[in-house]
Formats: sequence, C-alpha cells, structure tokens
Amino acid sequence: MMDVKPYALGLTGGIAAGKSEAQRILLEQHVPVLDTDCVAHDVIQPGEEAYLRIVDHFGREILQGDGQISRRRLGEIVFSDDEQRLALNAMVHPEVGRRWREWLSGQSAPLAVISIPLLFECGLQNHFDGTLCVWAPEPLMIKRLLTRGLTESQAKQRIQSQWPVDRKRAASTWSITNDGSLEDLKQQVLCWLHQFLTKPR
Repeated sequence: MMDVKPYALGLTGGIAAGKSEAQRILLEQHVPVLDTDCVAHDVIQPGEEAYLRIVDHFGREILQGDGQISRRRLGEIVFSDDEQRLALNAMVHPEVGRRWREWLSGQSAPLAVISIPLLFECGLQNHFDGTLCVWAPEPLMIKRLLTRGLTESQAKQRIQSQWPVDRKRAASTWSITNDGSLEDLKQQVLCWLHQFLTKPR
C-alpha cells in the first residue's frame, strides 16, 4: 500500500497576529504542527554551525553570560538594518528549511502544519498545498507588541520587516482575522479545521 502524504499547510501571518495561539489550538485537535521559530532557536544554540557564523559576523557582544545568543540584542541590530537582517537570514534559514522538510517527510496525518512567519517573504508558498494566514490590523499588532516590552519604534520596525498584513492575507489560500478575544480566534480556527477536514479536495 502506498503511503498517503499529508496535506502540507503553511501557516503564516503578521507578528503578534495570533499564529502561536492558532498553533496551540490546532495541536489541541491533534494536528501535527511545527513552529519554525522554535526550529530557528534550536539552530542558533552553541555548537551549531549557524551559531558560529552568527557570532563571527556580529561579534561576541551579542552573547549572554552563559554563551547563548541574546535574541534581544541580535534583534536590535537586525531590525534596524536591512542588510544585517538579510545576512542573519542567510545564516539561519537554510538549516531551518532542511529541518522542516525532514519533519514534513515523516508525517502521516491527513494535515500537517508548518508555521513560517516569513513564508511569502522567502518565496516558500509553492512548497505547500495551501496557506493559512492569521492576521490582525496593524494598530492592534503594535498594541500587542507594546505589551511584550517593545517600544512603538521597535514594534513598527518588526512589522515593516515583513510583508504588509493585507498583502499576506490576499496571497493566502485562507485567512483568519484575530481582532477579538482568544475564544473568538479559537472558534474561527475550529470552524476552519472542520470545513477543511470535511470538504473534498
């Protein structure tokens, strides 16, 4: 009997739009989900090739006392300098891509989800059977980022480093609006999942 490949879904959206919460809801429904933000964190651990390249490029001042890369310090550099951000992406993204492709090849569920914030920015949409965008209006994204300790300037820098949310939404197969409560988001995700699993493709 031939193995049936899962439907590969790319999950994306703006920063602070609600991707992580959508992932949690899908996992609760036993949908396999891989968060590439977590993968990216893994590939910059001490001893990893990307770690060595990053420290060589940005200098040891980005390191914490325990030798770990300070994502806050690194973020302050790359979100204020497009050239540095592209350099960092070139060091990290290839290994992240290798790992999510390997993960996907081992899935057997009807639906497998890979969360990639920069899915469209990196031109990865054609690697997936479909895409789902979780989005929120930009003022609300800024408000959420402020609660995470960023300044308004830092919040806008991070948002502007990605495609505009309207462009991501228009380019996606499906979209979910997260401008209400977490319960509202949960109901939208569950409704989408039910329709996806019951609609013939």
